[in-house]
Amino acid sequence: MLNSTTKTYTLKREILSFSNKISRKLSKPDKKFTADMTYGMLASGSCLLTDIVDQLHEDSKKVNSV
Repeated sequence: MLNSTTKTYTLKREILSFSNKISRKLSKPDKKFTADMTYGMLASGSCLLTDIVDQLHEDSKKVNSV
């Protein structure tokens, strides 16, 4: 289990590093949006907003996120 968790965090860190590179000149909220969308699309394997929100595991209701 530990190995799987380590790989997950390593991949997430790589995705966020990539996201920071492509959103370098954006404002902080736009950077967060870009990072969340990039991670959500890659983690869910889908571009549907409901699938992306499921992968982000946020406390808010899905209708408020979408």
